[in-house]
Amino acid sequence: MVCMFEITGFKMHLSGRFGIFFLLLLWRLMSVIIVQTAHVPDEYWQSLEVAHHLAFNYGYLTWEWTIMIRSYIYPFFISILYCTLAFLSLDFTLLLTMLPRVFQATFAAYGDYRFYKWTKCKWMLLVLCSNWYWYYCASRTLINSVETVCTTIALSIFPWQDNRVQSTKFLWIVGFLCMIRPTAAIIWFPLCLHHICSNVEKKALLGHYAMIGTSCFLISVSVDSYCYGKFVITPWKFFQINVLKSVGDSYGKEHTLWYIFVGLPVILGLYYIPFLIAVWQIFKHPAYFHRELIMFVIIGWTLFVYSFLSHKEFRFILPLLPMLIYISSACTRRLNVRITAFARKSILALLICSNIVPGFYFSLIHQRGTLNVMELLQQEIYAIPSPINVLILTPCHAMPLYSHLHVNVSVKFLTCKPNLDNSNDYLDEADQFFANPTLWLDNNYVNNKNATLPTYVIIFDNVVNEIIDFLYRYKLIAKIFYTHFPQSNYGEYVLLYKM
Repeated sequence: MVCMFEITGFKMHLSGRFGIFFLLLLWRLMSVIIVQTAHVPDEYWQSLEVAHHLAFNYGYLTWEWTIMIRSYIYPFFISILYCTLAFLSLDFTLLLTMLPRVFQATFAAYGDYRFYKWTKCKWMLLVLCSNWYWYYCASRTLINSVETVCTTIALSIFPWQDNRVQSTKFLWIVGFLCMIRPTAAIIWFPLCLHHICSNVEKKALLGHYAMIGTSCFLISVSVDSYCYGKFVITPWKFFQINVLKSVGDSYGKEHTLWYIFVGLPVILGLYYIPFLIAVWQIFKHPAYFHRELIMFVIIGWTLFVYSFLSHKEFRFILPLLPMLIYISSACTRRLNVRITAFARKSILALLICSNIVPGFYFSLIHQRGTLNVMELLQQEIYAIPSPINVLILTPCHAMPLYSHLHVNVSVKFLTCKPNLDNSNDYLDEADQFFANPTLWLDNNYVNNKNATLPTYVIIFDNVVNEIIDFLYRYKLIAKIFYTHFPQSNYGEYVLLYKM
């Protein structure tokens, strides 16, 4: 495939497949160092904290793990890294936090490489690698990052122009992916249906689907049942809780068209414009853009389904990024538009700069305070030989815990278990605290004779004035910047107090 910017003079001087992969690996490993901020609680509480609990037999598991709606497969792999470090007596906190990200970055680099092998287009590879949100997420231990890489690899080996029965290797990736992340089935259902309908030997192909699907199911159920200590089918549990009981509504609701007007523009940035042009091209020449039409149907179907789920996040549509870049680049490069060399260079510079600015801000500044305060807390804990306990009065899971402390210290923090029993006027612990901080502290500490006052207290600056009477016993030892745009019960600074 000849790409627009190769025609216009843009070239990447890479020698051989190993040279390309090496540069991609270097690019992703750099993100392990550059990305120093927190994104969402799941990057710790659905991966590192679970793996730490598996490997070292202490820690805290959120409600998702107590009711068994999450698959252990990804944390299980991380726990192997942890056990290896422990066996070698190298289980230092720095390695416990960095090694899983190095593993994830290497996996992401391979996904980028497979994207290049699939598209054979250096311009598309450049757009993917320079995308600020993917750079921001690629090395994070997020299941959405894993899903994006697996989707990219599966797309690269999908038989787009091959109707042979043997072309089912991609199904192994898809099978395990749907067990780990059940919502991945939304993306892959139409593509697998297209694969079956366009195949000349449907009966034999269905046999392959049944064999691979059954194998993935049995292996995944075995791993989950072993880790949970009882037989469990996590995708079914996931469906019961998240779909039938609509638990996702507890974590925020967005407008139905949020993904169209907010999600895609933020993830694609300026590349949202070529995407809109590509959509126009596909509708204008559907027969000419056959493969792109298939991808557009998959994207449209996924956004349609996700739009009717009230809880929406940018990371949920991250697995669509490879197809979004593919159709945007493939369609716009066929436009018969003559532009000058200066205009081409300006477009390239604008694309790169528009990704560098948000990339660096969100990677280095926005929401890094919670990670910094955990580093400081760990140093404080190691410096004090006597038993201590910690109280964290922030929105639930706003920061990592045992995976970043690596010491079995007593910690109390606000939980946010959803209303699984459909109780009337239900408020989780975090909501109870923020509704009346003084009352919550009086009930749990001041007027509770069985409670021991915490040695350390971590809060955001927005609640200091409301609990000033409780804090008179403590000394402020750290005030760390968190964000310029505090939302909900978060503050601009995170504070660490010591008795």
